[in-house]
Amino acid sequence: MEIEHHWLALSVTFLIFLIGLLGSLLPVIPGCFVVWLGALIYWLWVPEGGVGLVYILSTAGLVILAQLLDFIASYYGARKFGGTWRGGVGALLGAIFGPLLLSLIPGIGTIAGLILGPIIGAVLGELSAGRTFKEGGKAGFGTVVGGLVSFAMKFAIAVAMIGWFCFEVFFTRP
Repeated sequence: MEIEHHWLALSVTFLIFLIGLLGSLLPVIPGCFVVWLGALIYWLWVPEGGVGLVYILSTAGLVILAQLLDFIASYYGARKFGGTWRGGVGALLGAIFGPLLLSLIPGIGTIAGLILGPIIGAVLGELSAGRTFKEGGKAGFGTVVGGLVSFAMKFAIAVAMIGWFCFEVFFTRP
């Protein structure tokens, strides 16, 4: 019975991991958080299952880092493509408030807000600095590049969390 219980817990956990991996590629689902939540559920469900508190706390830190990457990548993406600090701050503010504000407009949802918010913010930031629309567009494009880098890094963090989980469960368990 104990073995069946353990495999049921692992099956549920890996299903949650799969959702988390897919979520790390989509802007709607916080993939790393979902992966962490799966590990937390397993840890609570099977306390003797090999996953320790160090893993849970360390991966919680990775989840926070992954969420911050979106904001940081938008800022640095705008700056890397010639944006001023205003363009970078605009991209950062657009990443935070874009999903909220753009979801209020009929026909534009939260997903579009996640994508368009940093771009619009970067362009508006550059225009407020007296730069041309073309220069603002470059900064906006930089936020797209930063977003793609962020997605890749968040996916890598999610994969690393799952790999570490597997190591803990399958190789350190007595």
